[in-house]
Amino acid sequence: MSGLKATCNMLCMDVLMELFKYFYVDELFYLFNDIVHQFPLLLKKGNVQLHVRHIDAYFRKRVLPNIEINNVISIRIANMYRMAPVNLSQFNQVRLLMLQNVTTLNWPSHFPNNLKYLVIYARSKDREAVFKQALSLDNIKTLEFNSSFLHFHDCHDILDKPSTIKHLIFNSKRCFIDYQFLLNNMPHLQSLRSINTYYPHRFNTNLGIFTDLHTIDLNCKHTDINEMISFLTNIASNSLRRCRLINIKSSLSTCIAYVLIS
Repeated sequence: MSGLKATCNMLCMDVLMELFKYFYVDELFYLFNDIVHQFPLLLKKGNVQLHVRHIDAYFRKRVLPNIEINNVISIRIANMYRMAPVNLSQFNQVRLLMLQNVTTLNWPSHFPNNLKYLVIYARSKDREAVFKQALSLDNIKTLEFNSSFLHFHDCHDILDKPSTIKHLIFNSKRCFIDYQFLLNNMPHLQSLRSINTYYPHRFNTNLGIFTDLHTIDLNCKHTDINEMISFLTNIASNSLRRCRLINIKSSLSTCIAYVLIS
């Protein structure tokens, strides 16, 4: 240990700063706190951008008091039920937040004030409630929503205020997108992406029109490509610039359609 400590302290500042970029902040404290002289002060002076992957008891007691909070730019929480009681709103510079195993019971009471990119892995039974809570957050620009099954009901629901989200990504084993709900509550939507997307046999042709939706990228199942192209270009007729559909009819048959509109 003494030899390793001496070696680390002999390294120049630039080498250490470059090395620190490749670790999460909890790893940095595990690996370097006892072998690098005045390690917390070194992190602060170097303005090292920090990435958090656990907010547990160790982070709250050992890491959080010894870092510059404004240097934290991303947070990942692997299990919301195991998150330590830490107020996320204090992380003013966090742009990316990933929450896993999310339910209505463990939804955070506070979020980083300047958060732009939110990734959620929601329990299937709470998918609708959690999705609506995510839409109600201020300043979010990109939402990536993950759940084993996504099927949203009450298509005419209107939230208390329009969502600020511009880019929406759905990841699911089976996903039904309710375009009426998106039209009602996401007026600024610019791009939509989804995998394993299923569609009802008939499309509602009486929907309104997205005014800013310029990119659609969908991995579909059991739908007619031509019918989908007609439907999607209709609901975004004034703004659509790129539409990419992959229609998987079986494990051996795939049809890809690109629609580029100049």
